Amino acid sequence: MTTRPSRPPSRTVAALLLALAAAACAAPPAPGPAAAAPPGARTSAAADLGPSPASLMVCAGSVPTQLSGAFGTDPATPPAGTWAQHLYTCTYAYAEGTLLITVKELADRATAAAHFDGLRGSAGPVTPLTGLGDAAYTQADGSTVVLRDSSVLTADVHRLPERFGRPPRSRSNVSVTVATTVMICWKEHAP
Repeated sequence: MTTRPSRPPSRTVAALLLALAAAACAAPPAPGPAAAAPPGARTSAAADLGPSPASLMVCAGSVPTQLSGAFGTDPATPPAGTWAQHLYTCTYAYAEGTLLITVKELADRATAAAHFDGLRGSAGPVTPLTGLGDAAYTQADGSTVVLRDSSVLTADVHRLPERFGRPPRSRSNVSVTVATTVMICWKEHAP
């Protein structure tokens, strides 16, 4: 009689994936003109210093690698980032559709919370999420918005198909995976 190896419980698999994501984010970001700082380390968005290193992480370093591994597919072109009006936007163009990751950098926690609340108020029905940043929710289109310190992260999946990746997963699963990956990386680089 042949015995089949037992599968680890889903909590074990989830814990292993989170540990791998955290390990991949352990290396510091490439040095640039700005000092390495998590989103909350900036004291003012009034002076436009360009995107923080934490914002830049959503488009470079280990985040794209982690997302490719999680979704089982690579973007058709390398992710491309833009910066305008204190909003860093990273576009992941896949053959099947587009994922947008944005980080809105605000002057302080109170301003970020007000911005987050405004987005939530205009989003229609939302599902609150616990354990991501200071507050988070998923919108009806599957996109996830996270408040963290003085930044608001959005994983916008409305331009992806209803099921995306290999194996296919729901848009909301994709956006929560994106948000979780970014939050882990930001936590790893917090002072």
